[in-house]
Amino acid sequence: MLRFIYGGYDAVHAHPYEMFRQAGVPDYTLLLVKSHAYFYLNGVRTEIEPQTAVLFPPDTYVRYGSLGTPYKDDWLHFVAEGEEKLPGELHLPLQTPMRLPDLSSLSACLRLLVRKRRTGGLYQEETEDALLRGLLYSLADQLREPPDRRRRRPYFRELQELRAEIYNTPEKRWQVPDMATQLHLSVSYFQHLYREFFGNSCIRDVIEARMERAKFLLETTDMAVGMLADVCGYESELHFMRQFRQREGMTPTEYRKAASLRR
Repeated sequence: MLRFIYGGYDAVHAHPYEMFRQAGVPDYTLLLVKSHAYFYLNGVRTEIEPQTAVLFPPDTYVRYGSLGTPYKDDWLHFVAEGEEKLPGELHLPLQTPMRLPDLSSLSACLRLLVRKRRTGGLYQEETEDALLRGLLYSLADQLREPPDRRRRRPYFRELQELRAEIYNTPEKRWQVPDMATQLHLSVSYFQHLYREFFGNSCIRDVIEARMERAKFLLETTDMAVGMLADVCGYESELHFMRQFRQREGMTPTEYRKAASLRR
């Protein structure tokens, strides 16, 4: 069985930041890196880009940090108990940068794991095991993913990186004209390509990213709703509350109360 130890997502550490564990930790550590960073891997200092995963085995030297900007990541600790050999059977590379086409889907799996840990339940261990397996299988799939026709089309990589930036920094004041200008495209062509590639509008992704950030903060902090709205990228607390209620069917305060009762 795979056993989830602990984890978190959307962690942000001001630059300069460094994590250093000489002897590592007694479990697997998976990092989903969302900013430019450096890692010491097999004794070599390596600079990596956002949208990269790194998997450390138990009891391994760990050292990494920020590279000119705040360090951002999702992180996960787990153990493989008994005769469980899944990480090895999937041939997941250890202490190796894994550049991923869709890191956000792994982040979504991790968010479910963290929330399940807080809510508990009769089949807690079994559910966490299933979610962990799903995350690792998804990671392995992305590493072995056959060539996607979209990837050969102009602007796909740029749009993919922009989408990752949206989910990594939902607090930015995202505006469609600014996004189009960033890619040197007209607004109409930019919107057309974005929807064609991802099946969703860029503004819907902005809203989704902000809602995920808001729910996490409501569940894990006592931050006032007005401050939370600002941290999630809303200029108006009223706009945030209206949009949250429309999406979740309850106010932010009601959501926080319901989340506290599930713990």
